[in-house]
Amino acid sequence: MNLCDMFWKTCTAYPSRTAVVDENGTLAYGQYLTAARRLATYISLKTRRRHVGIMLPSCKEHVISFFAILLAGKVPVSLNFLLKPNELEYIVQDAGLDMVIGARFFEETLNSLVPKPVCLEDLKGRRGIPLPWKFRHHEDDAATIIYTSGTTAKPKGVVLTHRSFLANLQGCIDHVYFDHKDIILGVLPMFHSFALTTSLLLPSRIACKAVYLKRFTAPAVLEMIDKHKVTAILAIASIYRVLVRTALAEKGKYDTSSLRLCVAGGEPLPEELSRQFEEAFDMPLLEGYGLTETAPVVSVNRPEDHRLGTAGRPLPNVGVQIVSDEGAVLGPEEEGEIWTTGPNLMKGYYKLPEMTAEVLTRDGWFKTGDIGKLDKDGYVSITGRKKELIISSGENISPTEIESVIAMHPKVFEAAVVPMPDKTRGEVPKAYVALQPDETCTDMEIKQFCEGRLAKFKIPRAVEFRDELPHGPTGKVLRRDL
Repeated sequence: MNLCDMFWKTCTAYPSRTAVVDENGTLAYGQYLTAARRLATYISLKTRRRHVGIMLPSCKEHVISFFAILLAGKVPVSLNFLLKPNELEYIVQDAGLDMVIGARFFEETLNSLVPKPVCLEDLKGRRGIPLPWKFRHHEDDAATIIYTSGTTAKPKGVVLTHRSFLANLQGCIDHVYFDHKDIILGVLPMFHSFALTTSLLLPSRIACKAVYLKRFTAPAVLEMIDKHKVTAILAIASIYRVLVRTALAEKGKYDTSSLRLCVAGGEPLPEELSRQFEEAFDMPLLEGYGLTETAPVVSVNRPEDHRLGTAGRPLPNVGVQIVSDEGAVLGPEEEGEIWTTGPNLMKGYYKLPEMTAEVLTRDGWFKTGDIGKLDKDGYVSITGRKKELIISSGENISPTEIESVIAMHPKVFEAAVVPMPDKTRGEVPKAYVALQPDETCTDMEIKQFCEGRLAKFKIPRAVEFRDELPHGPTGKVLRRDL
């Protein structure tokens, strides 16, 4: 089975059932399939490349485009439209894209990126012949490539297969009991694996309704919950933090009693936010854990047996073990690196076999780079990160990337970037800078230098100047000391 099988089966079994709702209207499953097949015909005629990009917010057009690319026998690559043009150019070149499907809003960017930009507004009214379903995807074929920041300056493409997604969907359904009666609210952009799995693919797997917001605002989310009787939200802690503030300030204005499941993943969930959420919504906020490389859910708390301060127990088809630096498997409550295994694992990093071999063992375990422990009942707790990543509102930020930009400033001798706590985004980048001899500089000067070279969310929130930075025996800057 593959994602096309899943999509086709659902759409033909429930053609009149509502599939998607956004600010511009609704789409039934039968319409969904027809629209995807027509766009698949267009894609097949316009490009011979294996990979096709998508640059769209969360909306009907995004989900149609995703399945259209698959039905055309190709691989969708959703682009993070928050990135700067030079960052997008790298991804487009690395993935070998000559076509990106987008909207008029992104037209200027699309024209600068690829020779075959597609603005969906230009295709409205075209009555193309729906493509026959003739392309067969093997379960181990790539279903998408998601580019994510890591410890290197350049993003790497995570290749997730049809098997990866189908296994993770089944694990989520078995663990948290989703079904066709659910109404799932999609508030995260679909270039994130968390949103792709839970708000695009999951509804198509269980034939339920998905409600999408192109742009997050707390009042809009609360209004959608009230209007559409949303039952499930899967988002990041930063979004729930803003929702809680608005819900408490406007208590009684919106009816949110339809909610049965709210899950926070993608970044750490503070216990205080969990308590505030329960006060505002009279239900628990459940923490989960996952990574892009695991498609993405590894573990999640359930309403009937959640444990505060943990990320729940692993999905039924996912294995987790805690491993020491020496490679020994540790026992309950012992802290070490989290390793995970299961059919949901990525195929590897695109065109990066050596980096893939560093994290995937020969016997099928993925080294997450996260530090944690298991309790005697199998609940996973995340206690730190082995990888030096900054996670800001669910976005992975590479300190190395920011450091390399700051180091280009003529007054800078060296720089180091570390996470700094932030009430809204969880954590944000902070830069420590040592200047060249006899130079003076301001924090604003460093930030302005970064503005044209980094996405806004990557620009350091604070800059601190030091005479020198701490170094280890090998000469490497010690970020942990900072």
